[in-house]
Amino acid sequence: MAIVLITGGTGDLGSKLVERFAAGENTARVLSRRARPAEATTEWVQGDMETGAGLGEAVKGADIVVHAATGGGTRAKADVPGTRNLLAACKAAGTPHFFYISIVGIEKVPLGYYKAKVECERLIEESGVPWSNLRATQFHQLMDGFLRLFSRVPLVLLIPKSFKFQPIETGEVADRMVEDVAKGPAGRLPDLGGPEVLTFGEIAKAWQQARGQRRPIINVPLLGGTARAFRAGYNCTPEHAEGKVTWGEWLMVRYGG
Repeated sequence: MAIVLITGGTGDLGSKLVERFAAGENTARVLSRRARPAEATTEWVQGDMETGAGLGEAVKGADIVVHAATGGGTRAKADVPGTRNLLAACKAAGTPHFFYISIVGIEKVPLGYYKAKVECERLIEESGVPWSNLRATQFHQLMDGFLRLFSRVPLVLLIPKSFKFQPIETGEVADRMVEDVAKGPAGRLPDLGGPEVLTFGEIAKAWQQARGQRRPIINVPLLGGTARAFRAGYNCTPEHAEGKVTWGEWLMVRYGG
């Protein structure tokens, strides 16, 4: 039985990882900036990756550290220092396996958040800690969140319709991660993508149908390198379309459409 520390263990992916590792008779330990909630049933360590506070205690005795925490949005700037601090704690503790979940195509998309992920990967590769790195495509939950954000504009849905995505169900990513973790440190792993590559326009149309909405979907023609990369589908990996749950199937479960 292994002790598995999971950063980001309260998030969409992290919570599924906690469930799966615990079900496999491992000890799942959550690292969080928040204090342990009363209803928590797993080991819990309060710490802050950005400052390094609590990380020594968090990694103590851990056989595997699964780094699933990410700032995103306004906290994206915390990803690099947080990863650096976590790696230092793992190196000091002699952690035998550091597993990182990253994003497909990040070196080809000049987005600030993706650049931070590239730097995190570099830090991991040069750390001297035994590591594995799995890149996955966009989660269904993320696409749903994007569309909720865009739908705040009244009457219409304004989006870059030609952007390409390959959404995947979070549980399938968690399953793959648990499977790969069991194999030990393997370096860069084959990418993992959802079952289909769709344009954002197609994704939005299905999303509206599932929610019973009929707003006009208006294209926003964005310029620049990031827009060109998303239109080209550099964030997709059709040759690794291993996911099974389609966007439409996920919407049926999410919205009952």
